[in-house]
Amino acid sequence: MRIPISHGVDPGKASSRERKKTLSTADKSPPGLESRLVATTLITRIVDDGRNLDALCDRGHGIKPFLRLEPRDQALVRAIAITALRQRNRIDFVLNKLMKRPPPKNARFLIHSLHVAAAQILFMEVPESAAVNIAVTGIGNDPRTTRFKSLANAVLRRMTREKTGLLEASNQVSPLPDWLAKLLRTNYGKENTLRIASTVSREPLLDITVKSDASEWAKRLGGTVLPTGSIRLENSRPVTELEGYDDGNWWVQDAAAALPAGLVQAEKGAQVLELCAAPGGKTAQLAHSGFEVTAVDVSRPRLARLEENLKRLKLNAEIVEADILEWTPGRLYDAVLVDTPCSSTGTARRHPDVLWAKRKEDIPELAALQYRLVERAVTFLKPNGCLVFANCSMLKQEGEDLLGKLLQAFPQLRLSPVDASEIGGMSDLVNGQGALRSLPYHFPNEKNPRMGGLDGFFACRFILQ
Repeated sequence: MRIPISHGVDPGKASSRERKKTLSTADKSPPGLESRLVATTLITRIVDDGRNLDALCDRGHGIKPFLRLEPRDQALVRAIAITALRQRNRIDFVLNKLMKRPPPKNARFLIHSLHVAAAQILFMEVPESAAVNIAVTGIGNDPRTTRFKSLANAVLRRMTREKTGLLEASNQVSPLPDWLAKLLRTNYGKENTLRIASTVSREPLLDITVKSDASEWAKRLGGTVLPTGSIRLENSRPVTELEGYDDGNWWVQDAAAALPAGLVQAEKGAQVLELCAAPGGKTAQLAHSGFEVTAVDVSRPRLARLEENLKRLKLNAEIVEADILEWTPGRLYDAVLVDTPCSSTGTARRHPDVLWAKRKEDIPELAALQYRLVERAVTFLKPNGCLVFANCSMLKQEGEDLLGKLLQAFPQLRLSPVDASEIGGMSDLVNGQGALRSLPYHFPNEKNPRMGGLDGFFACRFILQ
């Protein structure tokens, strides 16, 4: 956390006062402390260890402290973590204002605990006094941070008193880490990077893909049909409680994420191979379109989710657990869709953990992996077969630049340009290469900004000559 010296509370003085304290005099643990400690653990694992929030909270393989919580507390913990990560830069800015000197860089529990408390005080409908008391108790109870208990108390109580002014002062702070903002400015310019940041700073609404009759389901669920055919829901009820979920009439999928599968050109009944398939939104699309689908992924836990989704949706696919770089299918396919592992920066509006789990140094390695996966995918195609390469990165190094390299390296691949009619007439999503490029600020809605926006996605289509 970057906290330069400014006028405010001095952590050094607070530390000297607190050194005389011991855990035997610690406050009695208030209700909700365990949940806040788990939220702090999640943020620590993401920011310091580069872990993924969904994996940490996975009901089969997540961390034990989270899994031990009641479902209601799990939902609260996730909400706190997502808010703290989405607003991480604004929270840093606020702490800057309130602290005279930064805490030690290795005081990670203290720093992350302050972020958890600040997320609740500044951005959530949580009683401020409870957020302060719980955070101060947790910091005081931990031997690594007990000496900072008075500091935390002073900083957080001042935060509650000056909340309105602090929020106003921090309103223009970008949610993007510096390394990503710089790359986006290089890719898209300053103005578009500001538009990306503005969209990422807002929690998006839920998108779903329906099997049929989008207009009718939009009426039933209180949503709006987007030009691409997805439905954007305006209610905030849990997904599993919505009509049609148990019957498998629809599945959750960002509108941009639903576009690449629609680019697959093959006859009904064709054999289609999906690589890096889990968790299965595109698998469901392909199977529902009438293709004979083989879905391959290296992750058993993620494939388990894919199997569960297909079972609920009453759709079928052959599922293969394998490393694509080593796997040989034994046959060729009419079409291949490869949705490669990437920086996932395009999903930051829904998954702000990717902003802090990834590093600039990861990008070249990911781009190299994507190239190898496409190289491998080419070998699985029949002559005249269709290859769709996609990922959810905003960065051209993982999209436009890679497309250029692939065309140079594989003369047997002919680029088949995306037509706007294939993506709901949204011509602004087709770039100069003829590839799909969506960014968070696409599909804006000035009257209701939360109704606008898309995940960042790249997709291009080739035909094997």
